[in-house]
Amino acid sequence: MLLVAFQIFVRPAIGRIRTLRRVISEKRQALSELLAKSQEYNTVSSELEKIRSEMERQPEERKILSFIEGIQKECGLMQKVVYMKPSANTVNDVYEETTIEIKLQSITLDQLIQFLLKIESSELTIGIRTLDIKRGVRDSNLLDTIVQLVSLSPIGRI
Repeated sequence: MLLVAFQIFVRPAIGRIRTLRRVISEKRQALSELLAKSQEYNTVSSELEKIRSEMERQPEERKILSFIEGIQKECGLMQKVVYMKPSANTVNDVYEETTIEIKLQSITLDQLIQFLLKIESSELTIGIRTLDIKRGVRDSNLLDTIVQLVSLSPIGRI
């Protein structure tokens, strides 16, 4: 009788307890992974929000052009600018990308470095997409460069 009760009640309960302990261990591991992903999401989300707020403070395109012209004056490059072409492309339904291509001719390496440092260290959310440097055609000690700058801003601001 005791053996029958053990077989009917106790043995299945022991099996169920083992199964539940295994499931609890798996669920705790899944929970810790979920908490890590949640923390990662919160970090990325706060960084994204910081970038969005910087983009909201971003000046309009003509102010960016004025800013770049000011840097060119500071670096003594106004006479070296061959062209400066701004263009705008829609990235998605929220943001627009402004690209400014600048060709500088017969400049020194120091002038180029000073120009790039001032752009990169500015408070504007502007970056250097491409940089093409060649030896000068007239003077091999000087450089001819094409710098492509890029900036994002919410649509409707430019």
